[in-house]
Amino acid sequence: MRLGIWTPAPLSMRPDAVAQPAIDALTRHGGGVDKNYLYALDTLQRAEELGFSISLIAQRFLGPDLDSWVFATALAAGTKSIELMAAVHPGIMDPRIAAKMGASIDRISGGRFCVNIVNGGRPHEFAVFGEWIEQSEARYRRMHEFIKVMKGMWTSDDFNFDGEFYKVQHGTVPTKSVREPHPPIFAASRVDEGMNVVAQECDTWFVNYNKDFHFHDESLKRIETEIGMMERRTRELGRKMNYGINAVMLLADTDEEAVAIGEGYLDQLKVDPSLFSASGGLGANLIGSPKTVLERIKRYEDMGIGMLMLQFYPFRQGLEVFAQEILPHLKVDRGERARLALDAVPV
Repeated sequence: MRLGIWTPAPLSMRPDAVAQPAIDALTRHGGGVDKNYLYALDTLQRAEELGFSISLIAQRFLGPDLDSWVFATALAAGTKSIELMAAVHPGIMDPRIAAKMGASIDRISGGRFCVNIVNGGRPHEFAVFGEWIEQSEARYRRMHEFIKVMKGMWTSDDFNFDGEFYKVQHGTVPTKSVREPHPPIFAASRVDEGMNVVAQECDTWFVNYNKDFHFHDESLKRIETEIGMMERRTRELGRKMNYGINAVMLLADTDEEAVAIGEGYLDQLKVDPSLFSASGGLGANLIGSPKTVLERIKRYEDMGIGMLMLQFYPFRQGLEVFAQEILPHLKVDRGERARLALDAVPV
């Protein structure tokens, strides 16, 4: 199982005492080199040391967050082995521009770029920065065309496309990515139309679960069912799919203490809606004592999930607790593409 870590940013994490000053600085003029960038860079460098092999950089146009693609480029210059996954919204960025920028970041990083396709669920964001389509089926048709155009620009020297949303004549990106045939493509989707697009075009799918960690058993059943559905789709297409899960990991000496921290997340969410995205990963229920969390990781691994995309609270402190309490029980291949296998779960 691969270890992934969210790049810490305002709307991707629950702010803590260490991160909050860096986040606040984003909303003020002045201050020199951005503190959130330096905090994130330091975090990813530490994650590399620990064997994390990939980081997800969310795109939040209406938050104070740095642009994910600019962020990825800057982080590429300060890291050595970790893959950098920049999120993109069809309907805000043009796929031809995404192809050019993606190939450029892949060159700069030495083949460490990948892209997360986010179809979008915030109409107000599209109203300001792009074009919102009310009908969900049409949004997924646009998403499908976006990926086809981006791939075509990456892989063809004379790409032509006449779609409902995009039209290209004699297109290409002369800047070729390091990886062949193109950088990996990740996506999440909760509906059939989106899962069909993922099955046809993407390399890794982030699985669905109940966002409330109190319904963990129901989530496991849903994950098992939907992975089975995705496997049938990809098998019919002659393709293979990798599976990842987004998770907030909350560790404590006892399950009760960890659950109390999780409840604090939910209580804060009631008064601060900006935590909605950051709290979503609670549903994976990597919340508990090290023994409980390791057992749940093993269960996910047995179900076919090959990547954990983690965040912590407090972020840096939680990362170090993970390094002390969980990492020793994982066998880590410290090659360029680190992969993990569970050792025995402690009694």
